[in-house]
Amino acid sequence: MRVVVSTLLISSTLLVFMGITNAHMGAKGVVRERMELMKSIGKTMKEIRKMANGKMPLESAKVAGAATAIAHHGARIGALFPQGSVGGVSEASPKIWEDPAKFQKSADLLMKTANDLFAAAQSNDPAKVKSAFRSLGRTCGGCHTDFRIKKAK
Repeated sequence: MRVVVSTLLISSTLLVFMGITNAHMGAKGVVRERMELMKSIGKTMKEIRKMANGKMPLESAKVAGAATAIAHHGARIGALFPQGSVGGVSEASPKIWEDPAKFQKSADLLMKTANDLFAAAQSNDPAKVKSAFRSLGRTCGGCHTDFRIKKAK
């Protein structure tokens, strides 16, 4: 029985790893870097979602650290989308380069809403954290709606 469970666990882990690897297969340079950055932001959001939604006890320091990381990533976004880095495995929409000012405004809003989440975490008020987290989530979703092409996997 232990062998079966161990084999299933190893197989499942490999399948998950293969899926992650396939998502970035063929991505190189700045495209790979931005894909990894976005994946990092998504992972960070998932880590704090349960606390923000009251499903886990609020750990203010953890939320503040996550917000700081997201704001830091937001500051790098503009540089990770140079002209001509569209196509291939990238999910970047050509709209990024058609309206770079709007795209930069979205990156700036990401930094602002991440900083708002940091301040909410510092207050240690679950209601403020929830509100700031939802605002940050809407910011991410709005940018994805405007500037991301979801590719079939």
